[in-house]
Amino acid sequence: MTTARFFTTGSRIDAVEVTGHAGYAEEGEDIVCAAVSANLDLTSCLLADVMGLDIKTEVDDEQARIRIELPKKLDEADEIQAQNALDALMLYFVNLKARYQDFIEVMEV
Repeated sequence: MTTARFFTTGSRIDAVEVTGHAGYAEEGEDIVCAAVSANLDLTSCLLADVMGLDIKTEVDDEQARIRIELPKKLDEADEIQAQNALDALMLYFVNLKARYQDFIEVMEV
């Protein structure tokens, strides 16, 4: 199972960490893993490449773990856009869980 953890301080999402393999299908055929990976990549590209934020990204292939962390302080406009991006990612994962509940877990911590 894939677990997506959204780390929050108050209403602010500080980081997202995704661990584990969904197990929906064999490697290369797993649509749940593909959906999770694609949306993490898209969010990372939006935050780092489009918005120019200095996000911290950690990838551990052996542990099947990816973490994206926002800088502690952002100006107001960047904060709003970054939170919108992470809110959208969380909503996407929640919707994915509704369709594939045995393969993905989503939580706020």
